[in-house]
Amino acid sequence: MSLCSRLLGSALLVVGLAAIAATVSLAPTVPPEPAADSVSLIAPTPYSFIATPPLLAVGSVFLVGGIAAVAGANLSARAALFAPVLGGVAAFALVAGVVTAPAAILPALAEADALATAASGPPGTIATGAVVGAAVAPVVRATTTEDTAALLAGSVLLLAALAAGASDPLSLVVGGVGGAVAVGLLWAVDPERWRP
Repeated sequence: MSLCSRLLGSALLVVGLAAIAATVSLAPTVPPEPAADSVSLIAPTPYSFIATPPLLAVGSVFLVGGIAAVAGANLSARAALFAPVLGGVAAFALVAGVVTAPAAILPALAEADALATAASGPPGTIATGAVVGAAVAPVVRATTTEDTAALLAGSVLLLAALAAGASDPLSLVVGGVGGAVAVGLLWAVDPERWRP
């Protein structure tokens, strides 16, 4: 394993963690309130809904790419499938308020009504945007490595996220752009792992 690969991986990990950490204060928060008729929305900026999906997509793609580079391993398309999972879980947890107030939010999400409301509301739509963006990585990686099973899995995940988030196309578009930019940057800075 070369020093250059370790340094690149460390830089990717730092950038990935910074992108995800930036969303902690930027992401809109919709705490679940199953007993209430309406949910309260806390949006730190008018751009919270636009900036959160691409930042989470970029962060999750860079984390997966950074781990592979630090380990000096060839990033398989199947390992790249962790990026959309990470992005989606992080987005849902941030927007539902699990990260900021886990003791209050986790018991509320245990109720089916609250979980369904969160999944169909802003936490779900932002999560689908992050999944769409991060799913670009396994699809590209599977295409370049000719891994048919991973390509099918990535494509199904991408299409399912597109269908689930159809009510908020802006989140899907900005998330997809973020994921494409992240893969493009990795294609440029880490050609050994990303180019065929």
